[in-house]
Amino acid sequence: MLHLPAYREPELIPTIKDALAQAKHPERIHFGICRQYNPEDGFDNIDEYRDDPRFKIYDMPYEKAKGLAYARAIINDKLLEDEDFVLQLDSHHRFDKHWDSTLIGWYDELKEEGHNPLICGYLPYYNPFNDPKDRVQEPWYSEAASFYPHGTIFIRPTGFREDWKKLTKPAPARFISGHFCFGPNEWAKTIKHDPDIFFAGEEINLTVRSYTHGYDLFHPHRVVVWHATMREERDGMLVWDDQYKRGEDAWWKENDRGRSKIRQLFGIEDNGFDLTGYDLGTVRTLRDYEKYAGIHFEKKSFQKYTKDNFFPPNPVIENEEEWENSFMVSFYHLVDVQPEYLQGKDYNFILVAFDDENGIGIDSEFIDDNRLKLFLSENKPIHYEKMFMTDKTPSKVIYWGHSETRGWAEKHEINL
Repeated sequence: MLHLPAYREPELIPTIKDALAQAKHPERIHFGICRQYNPEDGFDNIDEYRDDPRFKIYDMPYEKAKGLAYARAIINDKLLEDEDFVLQLDSHHRFDKHWDSTLIGWYDELKEEGHNPLICGYLPYYNPFNDPKDRVQEPWYSEAASFYPHGTIFIRPTGFREDWKKLTKPAPARFISGHFCFGPNEWAKTIKHDPDIFFAGEEINLTVRSYTHGYDLFHPHRVVVWHATMREERDGMLVWDDQYKRGEDAWWKENDRGRSKIRQLFGIEDNGFDLTGYDLGTVRTLRDYEKYAGIHFEKKSFQKYTKDNFFPPNPVIENEEEWENSFMVSFYHLVDVQPEYLQGKDYNFILVAFDDENGIGIDSEFIDDNRLKLFLSENKPIHYEKMFMTDKTPSKVIYWGHSETRGWAEKHEINL
């Protein structure tokens, strides 16, 4: 079954049509759709499929939506029946020819090797407005960028460290992607989506619970499905946009609640939640996952082998003290250079630097691109996420403007 949560989704119908057109066996493809709709939109009208027995549809007025995991839980709890496999997606995708037989073939091969496989990961990009020309033709790998301060991990796509063209089968992976995971029906029935997780943390929650329940994670080594992200046609109409317009603060409140629950799941805090039905498995332990992936949740840190993006499992370190000491520090900061901090108008670059308590530099970069142009011409703040691994703790961030005529000019320091 294709698992599709669709919130005011212009790409829902094109996704359905392409999935069927490119399938080797379209008659076998079933759909479970949680359609969170605004009747004024019209573009996600799904009436043409309502009498098709391959389609199970749960209609929900968009005002009733409660986040991604809530919609996914409805699909798995109310729409999933006895299908052999589940392909968890979003609702904005394109498909390679015979994608269905390809995925089943990979799954069967991994199963024959003794794995209990999930084929998952971030999918390469397509552009709905220039398709298929803009499709990325290389598979993506998922890397651990950094820990967020609240304890979940910033997972992002990157290229394979190895030459992906030489790979002959899906590659071992550390993370599940929310928008692409293929596995048996039993996985979706067992690893239930926790509706308390509004959005942030969904993937690491699914990852750790799946691994501890005995599932083995693999990324596709070939492009089989494409995914669209950050699309202009949905600006201002995502679930958190609509909630904000209604004066609701669910985005912050519910995300905080979900992340608090995840920290309890990882044994970092006891926040009083009943995790029944959404707990770790008993086939493997949390520490088994940490050693496999080179991740330490309590320390919010990764091993260098993980940051270098080598395939898991990480090298075995039997001695617990040596293992504890094998982790780098994952540092995360929201850089926010405001015009009032640096009021010059002649900068050719701005230095963003992180120093330790003794003023020794730990990490730095120069801002001299379009962000600088907008900063100078439109007073637009320079705002972005900065993350890096370090063996020292930064104590201050420095924003320092440089001018061709004045040299090092205005400077602003913030203690961390």
